[in-house]
Amino acid sequence: PYGEGWIIKVKVKDSNTDNLLNAEAYKEVIGA
Repeated sequence: PYGEGWIIKVKVKDSNTDNLLNAEAYKEVIGA
């Protein structure tokens, strides 16, 4: 209903950001 893109907003606590992948690591995971 809002066009292309995300329709949710996620708030991440600082303590959880250590487990996130950067763009290059994500590309390796998905085989891109």
